[in-house]
Amino acid sequence: RVLSTAGLLFCFLLLKLSEGGEIIEIFGEISSNEIDHEVPDSGAKPPDLTIIAGSAERSCGCQNLILSSLGEAKYSQPNALGIYKYYQLWLGQPAYYGPGGSWLYSLAGGGWLVGPKLGSSTGFIHNTDRSPLCPYEIPGGWMYFNAHAGLWYVDT
Repeated sequence: RVLSTAGLLFCFLLLKLSEGGEIIEIFGEISSNEIDHEVPDSGAKPPDLTIIAGSAERSCGCQNLILSSLGEAKYSQPNALGIYKYYQLWLGQPAYYGPGGSWLYSLAGGGWLVGPKLGSSTGFIHNTDRSPLCPYEIPGGWMYFNAHAGLWYVDT
């Protein structure tokens, strides 16, 4: 889950969804806590993406993001979680610099990846969403790499 932040304050939004996926309640909270981790030691190439995303440049409104997990990613990739700050445009989308030197950026074939360096083809957390949404607007589908199993799993 990637959450939007503003300045030094962090905005946490929780959405309550119906079984059909419709938003039925939104809850927000503001906090000023800081998170700092080192880059994880292991990563992998994300699943193959075969559809090429549009090339229109996009600027997301948030300069800081929080990447967090309530699922298994918090155990398998804890060092990839934390605060990401806007760095530059990359492939027409914003790229963010994060904990311990990790990066959150868009892939040439579409989707988003948290990797060890900007443009790396391997990473730790991934989303295949090919829409022009900013990473904090993507409602789900985030995956994490489990180094012990050597596989990608959906973070539920």
